[in-house]
Amino acid sequence: MNTIMKIIRKISVGRDYPNGSIHYQVGKEINLLGQMYTISSIMLEYVEGDKLGYNIYIESQEVGTMLWKTIIDMPIHIENDITFM
Repeated sequence: MNTIMKIIRKISVGRDYPNGSIHYQVGKEINLLGQMYTISSIMLEYVEGDKLGYNIYIESQEVGTMLWKTIIDMPIHIENDITFM
């Protein structure tokens, strides 16, 4: 799997930004079927062969890290992770 190296902090999906979008942010906790997970990373990767998509990975102590969602061909807004020194 090829990854384009860029650290993404938050991705917002939907046309009506910010109010009508769904927001996924690294570090945010989510409850899936009674199990707590944390969004561990958002990566711009090649999916479906040569298409670019945003893969959202989640993790928990019990399960480890796994791919949760892939976003392709949707309106998005990206917040990159930056560090000020």
